[in-house]
Parts: sequence; structure tokens; C-alpha cells
Amino acid sequence: MPPANQDEWVDAKTESPSSPESRLHTRMSMIKSLQGFSEKRWLEFELVYRPLLVFFLKKKSVPPDAIDDVLQESLISIMKGIERYERVPGKSFRGWLRTITQRRAADYFRSAPPEKRGVQDYLNVAVSPEQRNPNELAEEEQAMQEVQARAMELVRTQTKEQTWTMFWKSTMEQVPTAEIAAEFGVSTAAVRVAKQRVTKRLKEAMFEA
Repeated sequence: MPPANQDEWVDAKTESPSSPESRLHTRMSMIKSLQGFSEKRWLEFELVYRPLLVFFLKKKSVPPDAIDDVLQESLISIMKGIERYERVPGKSFRGWLRTITQRRAADYFRSAPPEKRGVQDYLNVAVSPEQRNPNELAEEEQAMQEVQARAMELVRTQTKEQTWTMFWKSTMEQVPTAEIAAEFGVSTAAVRVAKQRVTKRLKEAMFEA
């Protein structure tokens, strides 16, 4: 299925590789699960990435009462475009998502009644990635933290309590593996396996590596 706008495939790849981005980079095996149009994976994607997509729209001055509609248009464009998405070294999946939401925001302002659009609002949509200020970049990182928190909660609800607790103690609390193994009456290998399984699932939920 072709992208809603062919220009998205050009503009999404123009983001400067030197621009500050998340330490996480897209894992193509996870993207391919979206390309397979799995309903479960799309629901997970929307649940996890909604804060970031909404952030992009708000930064482009989309009014609160139009956010949901423009968000749905953005998700439709992402669904149509993901089939042809290809990872390019130095270019991020997040940047690709940003480009699509910005284009849907631009579409909104082009079609909105005059009283709902202003010159400055329309100009805000056209700002290039290179013009983003440090405050906006910091706010975007905050939005990404919410994305990560949602991914953590999603995985927690899908993981056995003991497995999750061993992962949490090992990764977040930095409790020694031997101590965790003794607490739960398992081998140190079992603790490492639990950590690896949860970590892998988190990467899948984040569509990142």
C-alpha cells in the first residue's frame, strides 16, 4: 500500500544525523511486525507511541479539539507508509513519525476554517527540524520518557510476576544476581534468562533496539 504522501519518503530522510535523538534506534525486525499489519502490534504501537505523536501535533499548534482527529489521520498515514519504511543509517524512526504528523498538521491548517488557523500557526507547521530549539528537544525527550513508561507498563502486565520482579531487581535496583537467585530459590542462570526475556519484550514494545 503506498504512502498517503510520497513526499513523506523524501522528507523523513532529510533529518540531520547530528540532531539530538533518543539513544534508542529502530529495530527493523520490530518494524516488520507492523508491516505485517498485525492488529495486536498496531494496538500496542498506538498505546505506547500516542504521547509522542500528540506531542508532535501540539508543538505544531493543532487545537485541543482537533488533536484526536489529526492523530487518527496521522495513524492512518503511518499504517499506509510503514510497508515501505526502510531504516537509513543516521535517520531515526522517531524522525519519520515526526515528519508524518507534521504533514497531517499542515493538512489540518490548510483545510481548517479561517477562524481556526492563523499565520503564525501555519508557519509553526513549516519549521524544519534544524530550527527546533533546545527547549523543544528537551520536551520531546520528556514525551519519549512517557513512551518508555507506557512500554514498561504494557510489558509488566504481560509478564509473570516473579519474572518481572527478578528483572526489576536486577536491572533497576542493581541487586546482585546471586542475591536475587537466593531470594527466589532459583539458579543465577534463571535470573539472567528472566532479565533477557523482559528486556527483549521491552525492545519489542518500543519497536526499538
